Amino acid sequence: MSYSLTWLPEVLERAGLKVAETHDWRTRGRGDMGPVRGVLCHHTATRAGGNMPTLDMLIHGRPDLRGPLCHLGLGRDGTYYVVAAGRANHAGPGAWEGLRNTGNTHLIGIEGENGGRPHDDWPEIQMDAYRRGVAAILDHIGAKANMCLGHKEWAPGRKPDPLFDMSQFRSQVAEILAGKSPPPPIAASDDHDRPTLRRGMRSDAVKTVQALLGLQADGIFGPRTEAAIRAWQRTNGLVPDGIVGSRSWEVLDLQRDAPAKPPQTPPAKDGNKASDTAIIDQIDAGLLKLAFSENTPQELAQWVEPIKTVCLRYGIDTRREICSFLANIAVESRGLTRMTESLNYSVDGLLRTFGRHRISEADARRLGRKRGERGLSLARQEELANLLYGGEWGRRNLGNTEPGDGWRFRGYGPKQITGRHNCTEFGKSIGMAIEKIPDYLRTREGGCMGAGWYWKSRDLDKFAATPGLEDDRRAINGGLHGLDVVQERFDRLMRELDRRGV
Repeated sequence: MSYSLTWLPEVLERAGLKVAETHDWRTRGRGDMGPVRGVLCHHTATRAGGNMPTLDMLIHGRPDLRGPLCHLGLGRDGTYYVVAAGRANHAGPGAWEGLRNTGNTHLIGIEGENGGRPHDDWPEIQMDAYRRGVAAILDHIGAKANMCLGHKEWAPGRKPDPLFDMSQFRSQVAEILAGKSPPPPIAASDDHDRPTLRRGMRSDAVKTVQALLGLQADGIFGPRTEAAIRAWQRTNGLVPDGIVGSRSWEVLDLQRDAPAKPPQTPPAKDGNKASDTAIIDQIDAGLLKLAFSENTPQELAQWVEPIKTVCLRYGIDTRREICSFLANIAVESRGLTRMTESLNYSVDGLLRTFGRHRISEADARRLGRKRGERGLSLARQEELANLLYGGEWGRRNLGNTEPGDGWRFRGYGPKQITGRHNCTEFGKSIGMAIEKIPDYLRTREGGCMGAGWYWKSRDLDKFAATPGLEDDRRAINGGLHGLDVVQERFDRLMRELDRRGV
């Protein structure tokens, strides 16, 4: 059963923030929340490096305290990791604005990754996300900035976190709530007067960066350029914020001035297909973490063998195929954290995702999640699925011919295989009755098998020689939704294989 804070990712994404959902977060908690009154800010006090090294602890807890330990973890690059939708062990005894010893029930806990020592800097990209995320949550619950507090204010003398000035932090949150834009977290230009570049800009400076990264130099900073910059930043140990600031310019200068590497010999071709079957052996937990960054290393280690088995069975055995396969199912399944499609859409989300040709505005308003409402009941989700995936459209496109097929055969597995027809055909290919397919697709082995079958049945091998991923994405998703994220993860995987020399 899902707990009540299922609205968190949408609220944060609507504020323009980066969000990664952990496995099973919707059903994680020490029971459900009561009415949410505010946000309690923490720091993790970890000395480990990396973006969010404490994530596993925040999910599972410590020897002295069971998890979850918060609702949201905030990485050093400004990414929010959604940990729990239910009550978390994060507040303990304390008091604030009429609340007393009920912080776990009424306050959303955010753990910002930080060492917790006076000399441990908070990257400005992280602090900017902290302020904007808190403001977005307060706005959603109808609270003012006074309901943003630090753990040290909730439990003075017992807790020191976070070390930053909470009064100043609240003032900045109040300005965001009032519609005032905070100062940019990165300087407008570097020491050579080169501008900081962000998505949406058009200039010769954008052309320069595109050329240095081997992209089409059209001077337009769009989603593909941003994805390529994020991948390049990760490879070079920079904060992967997709923004070209002074540090990124500095590293680009160093790479431009370095001696050129000799060109690599392209892999041998067998018709239109590269013949490097041994590339499947490169699939390990480290490679999967690059593709499925929302998930934990412990969980991903259990996916290695099922994925390798399926790639071998269905001939997904070249660098490009494996990287595209992993990147696409990562987006479809939110990093292997979602094995069953959720229909927990807001009103606007329904209209934006499916369009008025699939659902009327009246039905969207009747069935979609309203502002301030907790997650949709299963009954409303079921009605939505039968409406969206049923009728003439569902019969023609998904083979949904029986009442209730829309809900019965909604998306399952890493590929989110949808519809009676697809489930029937997949069942035939492995000798399994259609009634068992939904549950089978929710297992690791079955989910991987379904994704591999879909890849092969749509003949996605034929795109092996094409330079872009648009054709792959259309074949898998039916459109280009999520292409920029697929491209980012594809590039990340290809660079890792380059680093390994394969």
